[in-house]
Amino acid sequence: HKAPVAEVNSEKREDTQALPDYRIVGEAFDCYVMVEYDDTLLVIDKHAAHERLIFESLKRALTSMERDTQLMAVPVEVMLMSEEIASLEEYREKIERVGFGFRSARNTVYVTEIPSSISVNAVSAIFESFAEAIRNGSGVELTTDIIFEKALYQASCKAAIKAGRVYPEGYAEWLIRELRANPEVICCPHGRPIAIEITKNTIDHLFKRI
Repeated sequence: HKAPVAEVNSEKREDTQALPDYRIVGEAFDCYVMVEYDDTLLVIDKHAAHERLIFESLKRALTSMERDTQLMAVPVEVMLMSEEIASLEEYREKIERVGFGFRSARNTVYVTEIPSSISVNAVSAIFESFAEAIRNGSGVELTTDIIFEKALYQASCKAAIKAGRVYPEGYAEWLIRELRANPEVICCPHGRPIAIEITKNTIDHLFKRI
């Protein structure tokens, strides 16, 4: 299943029982999706959840034998400094393994392929965050794998849907399906929780019903 906006193309999995039968109650503040199941209310931070789903998708691509990409009819132009472009060239192999294709000129990167999990609108911000994370990590005693994972953190944040924005009908349903297919996802790449649970018993206590 694909999202109406800022798609995430996760692997199909049989284990979709992380969340039992549920009912989507609604969305609050264009930020939190509320889901009712059993005697529990689950409140999901849609930005944090989408950010983690994208991060997991890009990480899987690093070790996958197949590239799930979409070819740009018109390359996306990203203006960068020459030092930033040099950083991207240093990590070209890893960037291409997660599904991006690009060619570079003096002060411009032309992005010709992107992962299917990424929205075209996020490409410029992603490449800027790649360059920033790589440059910031290059002077520290870190392995290239750690530096690139930090770059993926930032890229996932830039690519995720934004809190406070209205998205098409069906988005909440798509998000729940993706989270059920990825039961290991419990926090965003920055460590923030993706969701909190509030039991009916707790709510009843707050209203002094019991």
